[in-house]
Amino acid sequence: MQITQTSSILKCLLRFTPFFLILLLFGCETTQHVPTHSVEYQTHQAKLATLTNFSLSGKLGYIDPTQRQSLNFHWKQSPQQSQLRLSTFLGKTVLNLSIDEQGATVTDIHGKRYFDKDADLLFYQLTGMRLPIVYMQDWIKGQPTAADHFEVAENGTLASLQQTRGGQTWLMDYKSYQETNDLILPNKMTLSRDPIKLNIVISKWNIQ
Repeated sequence: MQITQTSSILKCLLRFTPFFLILLLFGCETTQHVPTHSVEYQTHQAKLATLTNFSLSGKLGYIDPTQRQSLNFHWKQSPQQSQLRLSTFLGKTVLNLSIDEQGATVTDIHGKRYFDKDADLLFYQLTGMRLPIVYMQDWIKGQPTAADHFEVAENGTLASLQQTRGGQTWLMDYKSYQETNDLILPNKMTLSRDPIKLNIVISKWNIQ
């Protein structure tokens, strides 16, 4: 699929950019690292591997040389499907994304549907934002799936991960965690790839 005109999704996004609100939620923190073969890390990852049905909501702050965006998001995950909804701070839904084994489908604000086997490409074409969407279902809960390198904090949670593809390196820094249903899950993180930066603040986890 090729999209040659500015999509209605991107036009809507460009009208709502209170980006500074996301930046205020981030501060500087230090983390001491432990070996990846530690008992704490192995135990924590084993618990995360059983987490296959969940949802979460929060705020995203995206910045690159051409745009700055602040959005609410809701992510729902099951073994069969990933679903992402983006909305403005006024509550207006601008994008619904569904990913399954067939590929990715986006429904825009007018109900028009787009499909592509490449979820990352489809998301970029419709929003102008470059993100590794297909890996986020694991990265967002603190699993280093497909990472080339990662570091572990003292309590066994991920401190950071790196992934390089096509000469481009994504870096995820995990700023803080919260405890939900006896699981330690991220609630503040930063994903970056020069010159792109995405701040993620998770306000609520729902474990099913």
